[in-house]
Amino acid sequence: MKIKYLGTAAAEGIPAVFCECETCKKAIELGGKNIRTRSQAIIDDKLLIDFPADTYIHSLQYGIMLSDIKNCLITHSHLDHLYPKEIYMRKTGVFAHISGEEPITFYSDQSGYELIDTVIKDYSIKETDVALKKVELYKPFMVDGYEVTALRATHDPLSSPVVYLIKKDGKTIFYCHDTSEFCDEAMEYLKNSDVSVDLLSLDCTEGAKNTTYSGHLNIFRCDAFIKQLKKIGVVSEKTCIVMNHFSHNGGSALYDDFVKIADEYGFEVSFDGMEIEI
Repeated sequence: MKIKYLGTAAAEGIPAVFCECETCKKAIELGGKNIRTRSQAIIDDKLLIDFPADTYIHSLQYGIMLSDIKNCLITHSHLDHLYPKEIYMRKTGVFAHISGEEPITFYSDQSGYELIDTVIKDYSIKETDVALKKVELYKPFMVDGYEVTALRATHDPLSSPVVYLIKKDGKTIFYCHDTSEFCDEAMEYLKNSDVSVDLLSLDCTEGAKNTTYSGHLNIFRCDAFIKQLKKIGVVSEKTCIVMNHFSHNGGSALYDDFVKIADEYGFEVSFDGMEIEI
């Protein structure tokens, strides 16, 4: 499997939309890997993860024909991960002229499901344009040859947050955004499973800033959490571990600064356009 990071920032982006802080000004000055759009990823160029407002620019930047995308996993309903009104643009004969009648199918837990369902109903979008399925926690389901399992994330509960285990051909990607340390039921599921992760993509919104609040992680808490996952066999020394989902408010938020810190832990640092094959 291959994962491509299309966007790697938190909700405000880096530089943030209306910000004049030193980090954002420096990011503009340096450019390159310091510029981060809102978080989104794609597996094997076909399984999309999240649907933020930056989806359109990602499709242009990375040559993704969105009409070819048939499946999208939604992690939660916050606007930087799900921009539901853009789904209206998939209405064929109005905004989209597409050969064939295979829809794009969105997979989401309750909050995201309701938002997408509202758009489908409000704009009378046909099932041949947009399909919608509600995920069941801890129950694997198949998506175009991938075995996907949604686990409860530790984030704003009103957003129905999940993280995803994605398996295919003996390989496993664990996509964990937005979340802090897992709840007991998620940890219990992992303890009782035979999951062994080849790539762990882990929330590191706060970078090297020492914070304790629930919902996101910093690199110090990531390290402690990864040690917990190693104890139960989910992560091993062979696992590729990637820090992702950065805020300009985090410590050492610029790429060149943070990558030096992450190197000390043996972690990779995502950037927009980064590809990893496992």
